[in-house]
Amino acid sequence: MLLDSLKNFSWYNEPQNVRFVEEGMLVETFPQTDFWCAEHHNFLKDDGHFFYTEKQGNFSLLLKWHWNTAVSSDQCGIMVRIDSNNWAKMGFLSPDLSIPQIGCVITSQASSDWSSHYLSSPISDLWCKVIRRGNDFVFLYSLDGLKFHQIRMFSIKEITSVVKTGAYCCSPQKHTFECILENIE
Repeated sequence: MLLDSLKNFSWYNEPQNVRFVEEGMLVETFPQTDFWCAEHHNFLKDDGHFFYTEKQGNFSLLLKWHWNTAVSSDQCGIMVRIDSNNWAKMGFLSPDLSIPQIGCVITSQASSDWSSHYLSSPISDLWCKVIRRGNDFVFLYSLDGLKFHQIRMFSIKEITSVVKTGAYCCSPQKHTFECILENIE
């Protein structure tokens, strides 16, 4: 990963530790961090880690995450964000380690929904892609960096001209999670 390519990126909720290793940017999350809105249950979490850039108009963003070990609920993936009430994320999720999955959360007007796709075997690498066309977005993922699968198409009604997009990670349980952002373009 070229450091020069990261100059337009910023942190929303900087993680516990960030350092550069040979493979890329190693991120260590704070424990009990997440992005989730369930106003009716009075459960609002907006303290996950988001490494983002601001984009106007149509765009696509591709990134790759790698991790060695993950425990229950660890996450890393891609995000688009307008504000704390309107955002979407897609990525690796491990609510049950025996059945890893790709999870997708769309949050509109402070209410999150969740969909998931179960994987047939454990993974330690994930390519994530988001494409924006107007108010519409598409999330895609790949397990090999070659063949991409669409997992969700959605709209964000509260769209503004500038959208924050980038890589996210979090660990909702009482532990940290180390993951490496190997590529972002």
